[in-house]
Amino acid sequence: MRHHYHGIKYNGQNLDIICPGFRLAGERYVVVIPWYLVIGRPYPIQVYQFACSYYSMNPGVGQRGAAKATREKFNLKTFSHSTVSRSFKSFEDAREMALGNRHGEGLDISGAEGLAVIMPAPKGAAKSDGEARAGTSGKPDAGGRFPSASDTAGRRKSMAAFLPKFPNGAKLADIEAAGCQSALDWHRKYRRLLL
Repeated sequence: MRHHYHGIKYNGQNLDIICPGFRLAGERYVVVIPWYLVIGRPYPIQVYQFACSYYSMNPGVGQRGAAKATREKFNLKTFSHSTVSRSFKSFEDAREMALGNRHGEGLDISGAEGLAVIMPAPKGAAKSDGEARAGTSGKPDAGGRFPSASDTAGRRKSMAAFLPKFPNGAKLADIEAAGCQSALDWHRKYRRLLL
């Protein structure tokens, strides 16, 4: 059996990814997913990492600027500032999970059905009050104003330490290699997909 993922956007192309599935002993079913695939999302993991890293490491650049840099770097027709916002929140959730497991205890995940996926919220999903106050929604905070760059400086700094760093002019191959390494390290340590 195969699972098809259609319309993955990367480097000016729309790709179709075919993932093989296997039935193992004990009737367990496993799908082999490539490191770059983010289930239910239209871009590979390295695109999200680049956007959030760029946003985190450039304090003078907002989410719109990070989205524009991402579109240019990966030759994409679309990549929205709201995608940067949702992805940033998802990476923050992953960082919190990593901090909660600082000693590297193995997570007890048995079988393919235990594979957890942390992914950006679907379009139109409701945001929590805390998330709106933290400035990830792009809407006014509890004080009635939009978050400024200084409001998010602490969050950006902590995420800059968590995400791969891409120097200006980084080549796609280097970005892909960093994305691959972080996705593999994450899965090796937590037995989960990164996003």
